[in-house]
Amino acid sequence: MKISSGALAVAALSLASGSAAFSVKPASVPARSASHCSRPLFMSTEDEIPTAPIPVPPKPPPPAPPAAKTPPAIATPKGWQPVNEELWGPEKKANIRIEGDGTLKTFKMPAHAERVQYILTSPDGRPVKAKVELWIGPIRCVHELSYDCMNGGTFPLKATLKFKKVTPVLKVSAFGSYEFPLSCGVFVPKPDESERIGEITENMFYTAPMKDRVQGGSTIDNKGGAIRTFYIDPSWEKTQIMIWSNDVGKKSFKTNVEILQGPNNAKQFLNLRCGGSTQPYHAVINTPGAGWMIRCNSKKYLEDGLFEIAVAPYGETREYNAQDDMIVGGNGF
Repeated sequence: MKISSGALAVAALSLASGSAAFSVKPASVPARSASHCSRPLFMSTEDEIPTAPIPVPPKPPPPAPPAAKTPPAIATPKGWQPVNEELWGPEKKANIRIEGDGTLKTFKMPAHAERVQYILTSPDGRPVKAKVELWIGPIRCVHELSYDCMNGGTFPLKATLKFKKVTPVLKVSAFGSYEFPLSCGVFVPKPDESERIGEITENMFYTAPMKDRVQGGSTIDNKGGAIRTFYIDPSWEKTQIMIWSNDVGKKSFKTNVEILQGPNNAKQFLNLRCGGSTQPYHAVINTPGAGWMIRCNSKKYLEDGLFEIAVAPYGETREYNAQDDMIVGGNGF
């Protein structure tokens, strides 16, 4: 029998008041219906409260892999249009043939000359292995260039070099094998033309869209100094480079300049050494198509290897559309 809490409380009060007898009335228990009696004593939550299936949201698609980072194209600044035609006119052609295997020719500069221009190319589209040196007297060489390219007809080199008025001698030689002849052209501008060329090259040097300093480094391990890379805009059919140390110490410099198309695919290679502030070096190279870059480093000591290099387009630029480039897969498709 079940006794309610109220009855127990009444009994306790009766005992406390000294009552001899008391009665406890059982609490009424409500009768269970048949439905309640038929239900089991213990029920699980699933049986008690039926639940509907929770909708699962669809999984988001996996993120797309990050696209390969491509260097931003360097466009020509607005209003930057130098008169490049005065540097290399159509009358300046490579009409001197030099056979390979160490054959050389020398050109003595006149007394009024302070600049010389020369072209290095190939007569039949073969590789070019040429060396250009500027000598003052029999034992002093103040300029040296070793030019190596895979196709002289496609990638001719047009260089402009300034020097002191000391009547030096320019020596051009082909240091490759006899099968690799060389075509060259040497031009000494007159004083008025030389002055215009100086204005054009200096204007390009100080207003070029890409310019950087290159510091020297250790020469013990033959690694050289800092390395600078310039990505060429695909709209530049021709590119001009100028190297000078006039504003960063006025000392001589020595550098390797590589013109690449693709990773480590050097189409042209220049090993250059110049006197410094009195010998700025300017060159025009061909860079048709996309994927070109210029990489240079200093090959002198940390204290004596600082120079600046400026890179800019030469001549008119063309309209470039990336869809015009043909991409060939591994199977040729």
